[in-house]
Amino acid sequence: MIQTYQGYFTESGRFISDSLLVQIPIMRRAIVNILDDEVVSNAVTDKESSLKKLFSQAEQAESALTEEEWEEFENLRPQIHLSRVVDL
Repeated sequence: MIQTYQGYFTESGRFISDSLLVQIPIMRRAIVNILDDEVVSNAVTDKESSLKKLFSQAEQAESALTEEEWEEFENLRPQIHLSRVVDL
């Protein structure tokens, strides 16, 4: 069986599909064709890129917190209302 995916590779070597969700099978033989066409930025890839950057920054900030800072944050949470909206 052959499955075909259309997309592009980023500088890091990660494959970004033109579809929203693609589960590429692991440990399978693959044949890759590279076309001369350049990627045209679109709203989907721009939002995916923005979300990945946001999650990466959040993970970095989270890992920098000490246990004491986490406890302080958890104690403050019931006293304040935090909300954030992300448009997908």
